[in-house]
Amino acid sequence: MSAAAVHGEVRAPGSVHDLTGRTALITGAARGMGRAHALTLAGRGATVALADLDAAELAGTAAAVEQAGGRACTFTTDITSREGADALIESAAAALGGLDILVHNAGLMFSMTGLADTDDADFDRLLAVNIRAPLYLTRAALPYLRRSAAARVVFVSSQWGQVPDGHSYGYMVSKAGQLGLMKTLAKEFAAERITVNAVTPGAVATRMVPPENYADEVAAVPVGRLAQPYEIAETVAFLAADTGAFVTGQTIPVNGGALLVGI
Repeated sequence: MSAAAVHGEVRAPGSVHDLTGRTALITGAARGMGRAHALTLAGRGATVALADLDAAELAGTAAAVEQAGGRACTFTTDITSREGADALIESAAAALGGLDILVHNAGLMFSMTGLADTDDADFDRLLAVNIRAPLYLTRAALPYLRRSAAARVVFVSSQWGQVPDGHSYGYMVSKAGQLGLMKTLAKEFAAERITVNAVTPGAVATRMVPPENYADEVAAVPVGRLAQPYEIAETVAFLAADTGAFVTGQTIPVNGGALLVGI
């Protein structure tokens, strides 16, 4: 018997990308990167639960998944409360028949301000969405992840969590906090084979980049363009599939080389 057969399941060629039979919950799934994650994971065979507060846009994402031949269910829940996060996990796991993949995509960004102009309420809201909600959701999901043969937790964070620009304190601090939370979870649960990683996009062509900022954002990227949502989603899919089984506690930048030029 080969070493591969002794130490791990032998996979057929090409199957490491397949998510057939697996279940995924994606937060912030109504539009942009969240919609791309839903379409990409479902396109590889996963059944997806989609969460967002925008019910109309969320229904559009679910319809797009189903039109592409996938399966989706939707939930509109405030994940910043312990009760809301617990309820979402329980409802999603019941609808899916379990939970293998948890994608923390929901996020907020407010106006870029220095310390003196940082609004306390905005700061607290950013911490709630970007740090507290993923903590609550992961904790609630643990019983299901522990029963999964391929448990994955993926944070969709930001390059600003790695190299802050000196503005928007709530966003920068919360994204850096996400990376700290990711590493802490990864270390605690590595022995249980629950992998936890983060993808840190640079500027992505979504509503998060307003038209008046587009040219400046492009100028800051060495490859000369913004990322497309599917490019971030493909990296998330890599971590969610068997391709990511030996990757945990890692931060994967997808930023067109932006950090090379010392943002």
